[in-house]
Amino acid sequence: MAHRIDPRHIAHLDSPLRRLILPPKPLLTRLGLREGDSLLDIGAGSGAFSFPAAELVGPGGKVYALDIEPVAIALLEERRAALGAANVEVLQSTEESLGLPDGSASIALLFMVFHEVEDKKGLLLMIMRALRPGGRIVIAEFRKKAFVPGPPPSERLGENEARELLAEAGFVGARTERLNFALYAAFAHI
Repeated sequence: MAHRIDPRHIAHLDSPLRRLILPPKPLLTRLGLREGDSLLDIGAGSGAFSFPAAELVGPGGKVYALDIEPVAIALLEERRAALGAANVEVLQSTEESLGLPDGSASIALLFMVFHEVEDKKGLLLMIMRALRPGGRIVIAEFRKKAFVPGPPPSERLGENEARELLAEAGFVGARTERLNFALYAAFAHI
């Protein structure tokens, strides 16, 4: 079984220290999110990226905050109401379905969650269907040899493996780049 975060610790994903190390808005901008985009935030957790993304995509854009954990869904709903984030839709997904119609979004983000997924290729195929023609995917993950807390190195997804999985699922133009000392991002499109 893949390494998963304990649902009791989901709220810690948006701690001030984590926001300092991984500032959401600059990272989202660097990952290519822009006004008017429709974002799938898969494994949204506490909404650490969903709500800053909602500001970046603006009123003409949309953020689908998806998670499989009921604890995360409750936290996302609470934060959405408190922030009045009308362009955020919170959805409970499953390992078999994202719960969205085909062509719902222009970009999909999996931020430090892909290593938790058992059927990685299956998820990538679901994401491909949920994206519009020309849609983009960004997978941010721990570098295999980074000495930081997180999943054990043996369960981390290497950059080559990420590119290969994207290509096997039918995404094109897969490339990776280092985000910081601990993380890399894999980019591809339909």
